[in-house]
Amino acid sequence: MKTKLTLAALTLCLLLSAQKKKNGTMYIEHPAIDVINQMYAAVNAKDSLKLASLIADDFKGFSGDNMNKDAEATTKAAFLQNIANWQTYNRYFTLNHTKNGYPDAVEYKDDTFSNLTWVYAWEKITGIGGTTGVKFSQPRHAQYGVTSDGKIVFLRIYQNQMPFAESWRSQRELKDGQIYSHHPNINTVRKALHAIEFNDMDAFYEAFADNAQFDGLFNDWGNDPLSKADFKALQMEFLESYSVNSFDCVWIKYYEFDSQRNYVQSWWRVSLTRKSDNKVTVIPVLFNHGFNAEGKIFRHNELWNQSKLD
Repeated sequence: MKTKLTLAALTLCLLLSAQKKKNGTMYIEHPAIDVINQMYAAVNAKDSLKLASLIADDFKGFSGDNMNKDAEATTKAAFLQNIANWQTYNRYFTLNHTKNGYPDAVEYKDDTFSNLTWVYAWEKITGIGGTTGVKFSQPRHAQYGVTSDGKIVFLRIYQNQMPFAESWRSQRELKDGQIYSHHPNINTVRKALHAIEFNDMDAFYEAFADNAQFDGLFNDWGNDPLSKADFKALQMEFLESYSVNSFDCVWIKYYEFDSQRNYVQSWWRVSLTRKSDNKVTVIPVLFNHGFNAEGKIFRHNELWNQSKLD
């Protein structure tokens, strides 16, 4: 019985081994990878002559995102022009390997692919739109075919186009809602902030929903906003050291957006007196207040320079 089990296990191992077939060799260092690195350097240095020398005359390029079965291959001239366009219409354009990825060079054995060395690269293109000012940092996957004499003859790129949507939209004028100079939500904000001037904190918090969240430059980036109770404690601590002389609204508008939540934005001239030495300081403060369906403030954001109080 033991002999039969041993033979069965050996047979299984042989069957599993028979399912593997080597079709080439993968390299982490290879002259073809050096060619791709030279291409990156030429692109980033805007060295069009060097770039052209690395591209084969019979170059063919394809987009892996293109669903058109009849799409023609990109020629060498079109590829070079495309790179020139990226450099012309964008500022600080770069093309590099991603930091958390590296290229592999593969030499296949089968007749279909053995005439080239294939380099599979994880890349990132970065830049600032020259017209729109939109920043992009876009990863992509590229497959390069490199000849034995160090020429790039084939390229296929897989790239998510959605991150460029903001750049496309910014090429034209788009409306995103309406702006109100007078609105019930504006009235709510004015009454709430003026209540601070008269030390009527009950009237201030009356404008807020129970689940309101409070945030601003007093909080570190990435931290959760404060609850109403936490913000109230922070505010009381501040008022122990400072008294409010005046809260004067300089500018206020209500934004009713199509693409995001609505809010009231306002600028205020705030005069404070430090109780320890009676020093008076006037600071500008920007507030953003978001409202729920019941007309209560559920998001409070305040932006002001705390170093002004030093």
